Amino acid sequence: MVNLNRKGILALGNLLVDRTLVISDYPKESMLATISDIALHCGGGCTNVLFNLAKLDKNLPLFLSGAVGKDAEGQFILQQAKAHQVNIDAVSEAALPTSFTDVMINKQTGERTFFHYVGAMRLYGQEQILTINNQAKIAHIAYLPLLPALLDTEALTNIFHYLHEQGFLISIDLVSVNNKDIFRQYIRPALPYVDFAIINDVEAKILTDNDDLPSNKDNILKLTEQILQLGVKHTAIVHYPEWAVGCNRNGEQVAVPSYWVEKKDIISTLGAGDAFCAGVLYGLHQQMSLQEVLKLGHTLAYFNLFSLSATDGAISYEQAEAFQKKSK
Repeated sequence: MVNLNRKGILALGNLLVDRTLVISDYPKESMLATISDIALHCGGGCTNVLFNLAKLDKNLPLFLSGAVGKDAEGQFILQQAKAHQVNIDAVSEAALPTSFTDVMINKQTGERTFFHYVGAMRLYGQEQILTINNQAKIAHIAYLPLLPALLDTEALTNIFHYLHEQGFLISIDLVSVNNKDIFRQYIRPALPYVDFAIINDVEAKILTDNDDLPSNKDNILKLTEQILQLGVKHTAIVHYPEWAVGCNRNGEQVAVPSYWVEKKDIISTLGAGDAFCAGVLYGLHQQMSLQEVLKLGHTLAYFNLFSLSATDGAISYEQAEAFQKKSK
């Protein structure tokens, strides 16, 4: 039973740095593209979500759990977390280099391609998670398919039982990987332990064996209903660039369009999904209506599109409210 006096959000899982490179175009194999800009930022679902939340509500307790290497990149993550007032007591050091992702951003389209090195996060599993003890209300497991030590049915079951016994509501998001067996063997059986599933349309199609289904509002609504039927305990949310759809156990079904941005005005789509997730988590934490939850997710994703990093476009809740009123 969740303690209603609990407050805050714990993000656990993927910790990494994004090495972001803006390229002239995406080359074919053996061809060359030029690099016009380079940046180093914290990346991954944990810091992306928490740093957005830190800007959204400075009074919201935030907690981080994951693994970093004993290197400069690991120290960079810890320093950035402290700067955002994020509690790092549950971050461990591992005997592997800090995880990183090389992010190639196509200057012509704003679209991005990822090359990921798992590194220290390969050693993050039950041993680290089963010692977590804080008063956060929601435990959000970020990028579950990229956490090798958690892709084990017994391990996941133990972790979910422990988090629920500690009083957490459990949220997950995923990541678009080609290995469909991960979704079938580990993600589906875990859904009955999950309170909130927040995923994109690609992941929803893989999860429900509807890979070739076109992404439109009606189809995404059907996928969201299927995910709820697979066992999610409270709310399932699926988003894609044009819409977000949510269903919950109270019988609500809501579809909310995103805020339109001309492609030429988009600086980068890096982290837009995580910004959306941050808005959704805050809305769920604050027990907003499903309509308000999805609108807030879209608002944070909108502002994310105008920055190169995954979190430099973060805004306060007051800015979000003013934008929503102006956009009615």
